[in-house]
Amino acid sequence: MYARLKKDILPILVPSGSRILVAVSGGPDSIALWHILDRYAREEKSDISLVISHIHHGVRRESDQEEEMVRKLAGKFETELSVHRFKAKDYADKSKKSFQEAAREWRYARFQEDKDKYQCHLIATAHHLGDQAETLLYRLLRGSGTSGLGGIYPSAGEIIRPLLTVSKQEILAYCEAEGLSFALDQSNFEPVYVRNKIRLELLPILKKNYNSRIEEALGRTAELLRWDEEYIQTQVVALWSRYCLEEDGRRIVFSREAWQEPNAVLSRLLRLAAEKINGDPRGLEFKLIKTLMEEGWQQDWQQDLPGIKVCGMKEGLVFLRREIKSEEKDHNKKENIPAERERQKHEVQLEKNRWNSSNELGIKVLLSQESKTDQQCLSTVLSGNALERLEVPLVCRARKNGDRMFWRGIGHKAIKKVFQEHGITGEERRKIPLIAVGSLVIWIPGVCRSDSLLPQNEDEEKWFCLIRHIPRSLL
Repeated sequence: MYARLKKDILPILVPSGSRILVAVSGGPDSIALWHILDRYAREEKSDISLVISHIHHGVRRESDQEEEMVRKLAGKFETELSVHRFKAKDYADKSKKSFQEAAREWRYARFQEDKDKYQCHLIATAHHLGDQAETLLYRLLRGSGTSGLGGIYPSAGEIIRPLLTVSKQEILAYCEAEGLSFALDQSNFEPVYVRNKIRLELLPILKKNYNSRIEEALGRTAELLRWDEEYIQTQVVALWSRYCLEEDGRRIVFSREAWQEPNAVLSRLLRLAAEKINGDPRGLEFKLIKTLMEEGWQQDWQQDLPGIKVCGMKEGLVFLRREIKSEEKDHNKKENIPAERERQKHEVQLEKNRWNSSNELGIKVLLSQESKTDQQCLSTVLSGNALERLEVPLVCRARKNGDRMFWRGIGHKAIKKVFQEHGITGEERRKIPLIAVGSLVIWIPGVCRSDSLLPQNEDEEKWFCLIRHIPRSLL
């Protein structure tokens, strides 16, 4: 194993003169990684130097012993050491993230601090072939493209992973041959987290019943997909300057000519535009990218996305930064649930009052020229039958995201689709009032009405016949 790494991997990942921060937890993987890098530096007699960074998560009883073991290791080999302690569970609760996600975030933040403090060029982590296989399966089960299925990269920026092609068995054999002491994290043997289940349950089944060398096969698949992804990304970078008409950090204007590109390229161009605006390297989720691909070429089209507002304008598709205060909203929801419910009830009642005092009166005034019989019918329906069937108020308002209409035998249609079918332009759509219950649109004056809230008696039938003829401009 070491001979292979020394010949093929380490010369590429570890240039001469490198100063490397090595993440050492005390497990066999990180102990082997540190020893291999130290051995390589000594044998090559190069000016490569190492610094150890150890994180004490404050969760397991064995954590103190692991820290002491790493301290002794650093002292024995005269390696600089940085130790960080924190309470991982408390941090996860405070950050409102899963334990694993929060702990990883905190660890890498400390690694970055140590890298800067000790003036290191690289950060080395001990991900191995088993981790690669788990990652590929995990992302496959979630649904991912070539970017995700490319798995863990051997190097990504300043992070290197020299053991990515090495199996767990090879690592354990190396530790035994070199007489290296290490600790075992018992939580890794508990099928609690999804990744643990993949490693402890799914991979053994695949290895036993389908492919005895499944980890190597998955590692090879990830590498092939990385090749494809890297090539496509070079095309995306080359095409960006052609289709990006304007870019200033808060606003990007994107040419509609990009829609002539294959989906593999167009989707990445749109994802890149979104990333440049909202700063999230994870990118938009698949369904949002699909929406941009299907609708973004249209003029007079707009959509709110996480941290972004997208508008179809004459010059092209415009991405604008949209400020959101999600943390504040989440905190208020968690801390003030009873108060929030009372506020919502109050708003619903206000909405009902507005309907009773404004919309009802307004429609009555609009129909003042109608016959007395029709006016009596309207008054009866508004004060009784139709409105009493509603759990939330019937309102007259402008269109909103998520609006839909329902027809028997067809189902629900997005309000945008309804406007398209009736030839209503984007400018007209913003001016047309809607009669709606929540996000369910009952009637678009002058356009059509749905099969929701159909009349149940003769009085209601007369009322619906009356309101169907109210001009849009009067609502």
